Amino acid sequence: MRRFRPYFLLILFFISNLPAARAQVPALRGTKMLDCSGLPCVDVTLASGKHLRLLVDTGNVNSILDTEVAKGLGLAVAPAKGADGKPIAGYGISVLAGVKLGDASLGDVKIVVMDLASEVKANHMPAADGALAYTAFKDRLLELDYVRRTVRFSDRLTAELACPGFCGTITTPTFGKEGPPIVVSTGFSVNSKPITAQIDTLFTGTMLIYPPSVKKLDLSEEAKTTKKQFVKYTDGGVDMMETQAKTEAFGPRVLAKDAPLYFAGPAVHLPDELFDATVGHALFEHSVLSLDFHDMKLWMTQEL
Repeated sequence: MRRFRPYFLLILFFISNLPAARAQVPALRGTKMLDCSGLPCVDVTLASGKHLRLLVDTGNVNSILDTEVAKGLGLAVAPAKGADGKPIAGYGISVLAGVKLGDASLGDVKIVVMDLASEVKANHMPAADGALAYTAFKDRLLELDYVRRTVRFSDRLTAELACPGFCGTITTPTFGKEGPPIVVSTGFSVNSKPITAQIDTLFTGTMLIYPPSVKKLDLSEEAKTTKKQFVKYTDGGVDMMETQAKTEAFGPRVLAKDAPLYFAGPAVHLPDELFDATVGHALFEHSVLSLDFHDMKLWMTQEL
């Protein structure tokens, strides 16, 4: 789903499935998971010693920072350019040097600089200085522990990790035929029907089913619901249609019973049939979500 993310920067990924040596589970380090408008964020320390509060956004290909915050940090900001080579008004490109989460280093992180303060003021975005996208964790194992409230990650991986149980396969299709690459995984299901789902930590809901997948998932009756639910931050805040699912699961683990299930309202951006659904915060909040961005695998554990 689109929220406040610019679409002019597209990053292409090469995903290899070739056999590799299997490694032991690596050491993970990080920091406390903070709460930014009810969604996961972290305190980040820069090489300068200054601190930022950044969302952890698996739904965004670009890490972002507010324009005024960038000015306050004294960052050098270059103009962002479109496909025609011309500067795009309101957007810049910069680098956060020496990013650390607790005692764990991410190194330098490229960012898009844009006006986020007005988005926060309008309640279109959670209150934060910016966000770390999934691309900041390339080749690392990222663990979002909603149970112990921590965000941890590994050093860059060089060997394949053995899957610690049931795992989904991560791919990075574009959101729509002309959108940016986003994180999608197999392994999820609704009412025991398997789905491919975008992993979006800033989607406040449980599971959103897109129109082309309604029939194949036997959800035609549920999709007739007239109950509306306003969902903040997604597409700047939109109405979705709400009903209930019997079960929402990952592999053999039922994550929620009789849980809210959403269908797209008229203002929700659609992914052009490239995947079935988006899953979000309300489905993750009692689990440990692990994303292996080296071997492109996902697993969930320790549900309460």
